[in-house]
Amino acid sequence: MTLRSYILAYEPEDHKIHTSLINGRPSADDPSPTLLNFTSARYIRLQFQRIRTLNADLMTLALNDPREIDPIVTRRYYYSIKDISVGGMCICYGHAKACPLNAQTKKFSCECEHNTCGESCDRCCPGYNQKPWMAGTFLTRHVCEKCNCHGKSEECYFNQTVADRKLSLNSNGEYEGGGTCLGCSDNTAGINCRLCGRLLQIHQPCQPCFCNPMGSIHGTCIPDESQADGELAAGPALQGRLRGEKCDRCAFGHRGFPHCELCGCSLDGSLNEDPCQPPCVCKENVEGDNCDRCKLGFHDLQGDNLRGCEKCYCSGVASDCHDSQWAYSNVSDMTGWFLTGADGLVRVWPNRDTPQRLSISHAEARRHLPEVYYWSAPAHYRGNKVSPHHRRQRLSGHSLPTHWVDKLKAIMIATVIMEFSTSVLRLGSVSVEVASDSAVGALKATAVEMCVCPHGYSGTSCEVGVCRYTLFNVLQTCVPGYRRVNGTTFKGVCEPCLCHGHASNCDDITGQCLACQHNTVGPHCDQCAPGFYGDATEGTPNDCKPCACPLLNPSNNFSPTCHVDSGGQLVCDQCQVGYAGPRCDRCSNGYFGQPSAPGGSCQPCKCNGNLDLSAPRSCDPVTGTCLRCREGYGGETCDSCADGFFGDAVVAKNCKPCQCHLNASLSEVCHKGTGQCQCRQHVVGRKCDECKSKFWWDSEDQVCKPCGCSLLGSMSQRCDQDGHCTCRPGYVGRRCSLSRLGYERRETRRPVEQVPVQQVEQWGSVQRGGCPRGAYRPAGPQTHPQAGRGCVPCNCNSFGSKSFDCDESGQCRCQPGVTGQKCDHCAKGHFSFQEGGCTPCQCAHVGNNCDVGTGQCICPPNTVGERCDKCAPNHWGHDIITGCKDCGCHIEGSKAQQCNINTGCCACRDQFTGEKCNECKLGYRDFPQCIVCQCSVAGSSAETCDAERDVCACAERTGQCSCKANVEGLKCDKCRVGMFGLSSRNPLGCSQCYCFGMSSACTEAQGLIRMWLTLRPEQTVLKLVDKSNQKETTYGVSFQHPEIIASAELVAQELSEPYYWRLPEQFQGSMITAYGGKLKYAIYYEARDETGRTSYEPQVVFKGGPNRDKVMVHHLPGLQIGQLTRHEINMIESEWKHSDNRAMTREDFMDVLFYVEYVLIKASHGNMMRQSRISEIALEVAEEGRPSALSVRAHQIEKCNCPLGYSGLSCEECSAGFYRLSARTGGPASRSGIGSCVQCQCNGHSDICDPETSICQNCQHNTVGDKCERCAPGYYGVVRGLPDDCKPCGCPLTNPENNFSPTCVTEGFSDYRCTACPEGYEGKYCERCATGYHGDPRAPGGHCEECKCDLVGALAHPCDGRTGQCSCRPGATGLKCDRCMERHVSCDDDCSGLLLSDMDRLHRLVNSVNLTGPLPPPYKVLYRFENMTDELKHMLSPQRGPERLLQLADSNLGSLVTEMDELLSRATKVSADGEQTGADAERIHKRAEDLELFVRNTLLAAEALKDKAHELNSTLGSRNGVPEKSLNEMHREIEAMLADIRKRQLSGKKFTAEEELGAAEALFQRVKRLFGDPHQATEDLKQEVAEKMADHQRKLSDTQDLLKEAQDKIKEADGLSNNNQRNLDTLEKILSLKPRPFHNSPTSSILAEAKNLSFNATAAFNAYKNIKDFIEEADKVAKEAKAHGTEAVQLVRTHMVRERSGDARPPQSNT
Repeated sequence: MTLRSYILAYEPEDHKIHTSLINGRPSADDPSPTLLNFTSARYIRLQFQRIRTLNADLMTLALNDPREIDPIVTRRYYYSIKDISVGGMCICYGHAKACPLNAQTKKFSCECEHNTCGESCDRCCPGYNQKPWMAGTFLTRHVCEKCNCHGKSEECYFNQTVADRKLSLNSNGEYEGGGTCLGCSDNTAGINCRLCGRLLQIHQPCQPCFCNPMGSIHGTCIPDESQADGELAAGPALQGRLRGEKCDRCAFGHRGFPHCELCGCSLDGSLNEDPCQPPCVCKENVEGDNCDRCKLGFHDLQGDNLRGCEKCYCSGVASDCHDSQWAYSNVSDMTGWFLTGADGLVRVWPNRDTPQRLSISHAEARRHLPEVYYWSAPAHYRGNKVSPHHRRQRLSGHSLPTHWVDKLKAIMIATVIMEFSTSVLRLGSVSVEVASDSAVGALKATAVEMCVCPHGYSGTSCEVGVCRYTLFNVLQTCVPGYRRVNGTTFKGVCEPCLCHGHASNCDDITGQCLACQHNTVGPHCDQCAPGFYGDATEGTPNDCKPCACPLLNPSNNFSPTCHVDSGGQLVCDQCQVGYAGPRCDRCSNGYFGQPSAPGGSCQPCKCNGNLDLSAPRSCDPVTGTCLRCREGYGGETCDSCADGFFGDAVVAKNCKPCQCHLNASLSEVCHKGTGQCQCRQHVVGRKCDECKSKFWWDSEDQVCKPCGCSLLGSMSQRCDQDGHCTCRPGYVGRRCSLSRLGYERRETRRPVEQVPVQQVEQWGSVQRGGCPRGAYRPAGPQTHPQAGRGCVPCNCNSFGSKSFDCDESGQCRCQPGVTGQKCDHCAKGHFSFQEGGCTPCQCAHVGNNCDVGTGQCICPPNTVGERCDKCAPNHWGHDIITGCKDCGCHIEGSKAQQCNINTGCCACRDQFTGEKCNECKLGYRDFPQCIVCQCSVAGSSAETCDAERDVCACAERTGQCSCKANVEGLKCDKCRVGMFGLSSRNPLGCSQCYCFGMSSACTEAQGLIRMWLTLRPEQTVLKLVDKSNQKETTYGVSFQHPEIIASAELVAQELSEPYYWRLPEQFQGSMITAYGGKLKYAIYYEARDETGRTSYEPQVVFKGGPNRDKVMVHHLPGLQIGQLTRHEINMIESEWKHSDNRAMTREDFMDVLFYVEYVLIKASHGNMMRQSRISEIALEVAEEGRPSALSVRAHQIEKCNCPLGYSGLSCEECSAGFYRLSARTGGPASRSGIGSCVQCQCNGHSDICDPETSICQNCQHNTVGDKCERCAPGYYGVVRGLPDDCKPCGCPLTNPENNFSPTCVTEGFSDYRCTACPEGYEGKYCERCATGYHGDPRAPGGHCEECKCDLVGALAHPCDGRTGQCSCRPGATGLKCDRCMERHVSCDDDCSGLLLSDMDRLHRLVNSVNLTGPLPPPYKVLYRFENMTDELKHMLSPQRGPERLLQLADSNLGSLVTEMDELLSRATKVSADGEQTGADAERIHKRAEDLELFVRNTLLAAEALKDKAHELNSTLGSRNGVPEKSLNEMHREIEAMLADIRKRQLSGKKFTAEEELGAAEALFQRVKRLFGDPHQATEDLKQEVAEKMADHQRKLSDTQDLLKEAQDKIKEADGLSNNNQRNLDTLEKILSLKPRPFHNSPTSSILAEAKNLSFNATAAFNAYKNIKDFIEEADKVAKEAKAHGTEAVQLVRTHMVRERSGDARPPQSNT
């Protein structure tokens, strides 16, 4: 403490400095201990730091030498102290008013008050320690209170613990304070001397305890058990090792009073009646020499446990645990209890009377609850209660045993109800003791296990990581990042969530990841979300990057999804309309823009929708300039029709070709609006395809010429298109200038008949209902003006009718050629209406169609020609009456506007169809552009496809094909998500990915080919079984190649119908690859009737599935008796049904194929069957390989993208490192019945385990066990999943030379103890040599050796533990004391021994005289006795005691008996196997003999066949003794002839002949029709006909030559065929002599070759026969054509004779 004061005055003389330590400080008025301590001082020191010089020091500034300073000045520098006064007070802590000077000690002493003592009153006086001493203050005195020792003591002390527990009684009779009395008198004791101590007289209140001072903790005792308190029982306070009322004997299990050491055998762990009597017999779960520790996998050693220790629960995932050191705490909160029924659905809340007491009336509870209801505990009583093992819950003072589990769902306390409406239910003080690491208490929860959990598990019992509670159930999960596979805790499996680092939790049952992050989706966060791309399985937050299509900003991102292709490039797969490129970075055809520029986009090219989109780059993709308009359109923006087209290009979009007549128009370009072509002179029409009126088209001169019709003979100046005028009757000729001879018009006249009026009235009165003649009464509605009067006049025309009468309908009777109801006009085919009727038209060639006035013949509409017998151009369907119809061929769709004249069908371009080519052909769209659809035939609906052309229809505008149910895509070329294997054979297009529920993504497996699974050569007999496969037999089954035969009569003795062939083991097991294949077999049977009671049983039965509980069947109609029928069944679900005839789904079908237990094929058929045969059994499966001609590529087999842990084509197998849980544990695979695959639980020390038993294989890192859960012998540690879990035991070193124990056990967490130290080694690590051995085991290469000290030369002491040096007797030396020192000899020989004996006797004599010392002891004898004693001690040790030896012998005897039993069992089994083997050998020997006989017979038959074949070969080369060509030569000649015939293409000759016939007929018609052609034309025609006939004659000659050659070849082939037939007959006779098969003999190959040659020869003969028929038909047609040609020539010649002058030219077509 430093105090400073500054003197401000200049005059220091007599100046006083005052200072105070407490003024202004806190608690100055009532000093606190802190202030008192602050003011306490033992020494005072004054320090002078500065002197006042009155500026004299400035005088020294000018002086350099200090010696020159004026001493007068420096002498004036000094301090002067006159007086020092220190004021204070004595330290009496507020318990004294004065402290006078003590004359003796010369010190000030406090005069203490308040019952305090000491120099400073710093303690309470003796006997006044009821409360602790405290310093007094001005306000509180803190008086020391006297202890209440009931007058038995004057001394006491204060005990804070006693005060806290309120155990001390004060003078007022209150338990307040902590005074504890000392030295209680009168044998009293206790805190207040209220208890008895030692009492000497019986009449006094206390008697002496007489406790054994060595055995009792203290001398205190209690009079009886009623006063027992704490650890004091009846009698004295006992130590744990002592018993007895006076603590004067050892407790049970202890020995050696008073020390009472614990006996060797543990009381809790051994079964010994006397634990002090070795050897120790351990309980079942206990081990150790003293039975004092639990075996590995057990914990909580308790004496009341019959097995000693409890097995580690550890939720079934670990086996190593130890006792906890936790304490117990109580859960006793009554908040949340309620009443409910057994189902827990309704809650009734009680009243809370006190914090620990609840109540409710019975009537109130019964209003909501059933008759039986319960108290239900709240959540904090439930949940994970693994830790309260063997504890009890206390309910209102009653202890109820509770079995705790790892997930306690509910605690239900039954109510006890008195049947009174006023009954009140109460519940109070419910508590549960729960162990926890935060609880404090002396009682340790050793029953709580502390498991060493593997990686991924946590909790004291590896039970949970996180618990989530609901009302009556508890959902437990593993630690975050793991899932509990089977949903239970015991033996539950926590495996990592397969979320690739994108989710922290997953569903326990399905394993599906929850809340995928980092832009991922999918059940395992293994896919990038839409709009992102990348590989989500890499496990980084940046796995999925946003799609840049082409840029990241939304305005330039034109695809919602993208992916990475096989080359690692980003591909945007859903570009919007108008965008193209792998990243939507350019505009598609018909659009323009810059999508890669920020803010850019693609817009439709402004070309009025008239671009040719079938051509690439139809418009500029950047500027939008129109480059290629579609056909018929033009202009910069395709806004007009192109040259040669007309129409509206913008609105109607109907630009059509001008079609201007090439010869009649000036240009092919027409007016683009109207389509009017520029016509030549006298030509009119839009297309310039018509001549003006009174003109006709001369096709020869290509001009329109005047008609020039005769004014006299023609009806008008108009003519038809051939220039023929319409002639008057009697005139003929082109210009109607010739009169017809002998023509006279027929006129019919008749007089008018006069009928009297009376007769009319008479007729009227008789006929027509009273109407007069010439009238009638209408029978229909009254519409005539005179209908009201009843009769209506007939009004028959007088010229056209035969009379004035009419019938009831008003129809008059007409003259010939007249028609109409009134007979008022000419009928069709008549003209010139006049009296007497009409004249028939003389126009039979036009269907009697003539002008009704003039009779001029009129051509039907749209006909041309002199006789109107041809359709006009672009018309068809000539009808003599109605004319021709317009072709109407579509301009763009048809090749020409002319259609077929008979059918009207237009000739369409390749992509068009329809009668008028006005539709797109199937496979094209968007008429009239007709773009190819490019639909996939396999994925498109069958009704929209043409299977022969492999094309399908699509939507007109979008091009969307009509997809099958499981197919998608614009072209229907992709399977939907979750589908695979696009196939035209699949009605749905693709099959659904089954994958046993493990995955929804799959593809069609590649690299597989179809192979046939057949019977093996040795499988010559199949077993027959009943339908349920319960009974089987081979009785009555035999083999006759290639069939297996069942005799029904013999089989019926073993089985009843129906019975089945069961296929052997190669058809069983996993048959996943059989999907899409075929099952083939052949059946033959003989029976009385085809229909029997087994006819309706299924033909084939498959049973299988993961649980072997699914059956599928295939039915076939009844088979025919005596016929070999071959069957092929497709292995797809549509071909099979359930046993109850339900349709088979793909899921069920795949389940059966997952594991086929058996395959049955029906063997019983018809009624009263005699025998059944089966052969050619084969099942088509898939294997890896390359396709070939014999093995095609396998389709319809799925290859699933299996999740982690699953493998196989359909995820039906567990991957390496995984095993299959039971199907009952749930999950997707469990729903299929195959169980889930979970990772091997090998604690990180093995990657593989048995896929069925889950036992780990190849445990690494020095671990062993089913789960690699413990260290291997010779290693120690706690298995936690790290490579260095198990470290080598160093016993004491790890190198083999210094490792003397093969095993060790772990102690604690990082220590170990060697358990098999060999003899001579001891210590925890075998680190030292035992007594009697020496060496240094801890030194490299060191070991322990037996001392082997000389019995004579060494003392009875152990040798040196390091060097092995024995303790030698005097005179002995050497390591083993087996040598005498120098100048010493052995004392037991005949020389030195006698001398020494004499010396000993002399020495004894001397000693007998000198009685001052004792006799020397007999050392040698004593040493010998000592050694014998040690040996006996070793022999009589507990380990070598008789009981121990008997126990070992008994154990060895039991093992020997067990081994003998095993040997006996094995011997019996071996004997039985030997008998069976003998029987099998005998049976095989018999079969071998039969086989040998069969082989011999076969060889003999083969030799005979060989001879026959040789003879046959020699005969095949000659015919009637003359050498003949071999079969091969004949075969080659036949092939050459066939090739030559094919080259000649005779079928084309017929077509040519037909064309010539048609041409001849046309010529014949033209010749008959034309009479005015000039002679030159006739000569030309004659010459042309002659040339064609000559050419035809040459062709016929060639045909006849070819026919003749073919006939010669046929004859030669007939000869070969007859020769072959004779050879075949010879072979069949030879073969009929030997019934045994000879498929492998040379004769069979010769026979097959002969058959093939015969077949080829027959085929050649048939071909020549067909050719001959065709040639004969062609010849017939040619003859007809020749006849028509001759007739045509004759007509021409006749015409030349009758030729007259006139202009007649050959007709020319104008088109």
